[in-house]
Amino acid sequence: MRRIFPAQPPVYAQLRSARAEFPEYSSSGEIRRALWEEQSGRCAYCERRLRDPARPDHGTRIEHFHPQSLSEWGSDCTLCTRAASGDDAPTVWTNLLLCCDGAERAGSAFTCDKAKADQHICARFRNPKTWTAERLVEVDRAGRVSAVAGMPAGAADVIDTVLNLNAPHVVEARRRVMMAHQRKIVALRTRHRGLTAARRAEVAAALRNEAETAEYATALLAIADRVERAK
Repeated sequence: MRRIFPAQPPVYAQLRSARAEFPEYSSSGEIRRALWEEQSGRCAYCERRLRDPARPDHGTRIEHFHPQSLSEWGSDCTLCTRAASGDDAPTVWTNLLLCCDGAERAGSAFTCDKAKADQHICARFRNPKTWTAERLVEVDRAGRVSAVAGMPAGAADVIDTVLNLNAPHVVEARRRVMMAHQRKIVALRTRHRGLTAARRAEVAAALRNEAETAEYATALLAIADRVERAK
């Protein structure tokens, strides 16, 4: 899960000025597309590739990091959403994320927004739109994710039981991405009989650049870290 840099579309300011309710935001194709574009076409939580929202079968879900139906509000909610209050949160841009269908069609092992539903996680996790570091999770060699340093106590539980980001099918998808890139690195190392520090830096930079738009981008960042640390 990577940090997301908010980029409000012009229609958002118009809706806010008109004091529109959330259904007007969710029915706007411009709003949904802007969320899709600012997330580089990936689910905000699992980083799976999302279909273009212009497609009738896009299957995307607009998620509220702080649930719009929840009256509970505290300092962590303000920190995570940048909303002034719980009443303000349903239409604040930094509280809106775009997610995949959460494996809804599978009928079990739901993930992301589908698994989270209306659970309150502001005090236990952080919003990718307001988190200031490069990523919110680390990815191990097997494809499993864990919270980065600095996340609140309880972040591990959110990852595993609320968002279900270590569901077997998601772990396997990350592992496959990592293995494909590892094979390329091994082939490069074999061809050059090892990698110099300069070449390792070059490979890591290429991985980080690819991660700007790639599916399961945080897995690529993990490989880049390991390449840089390798001897």
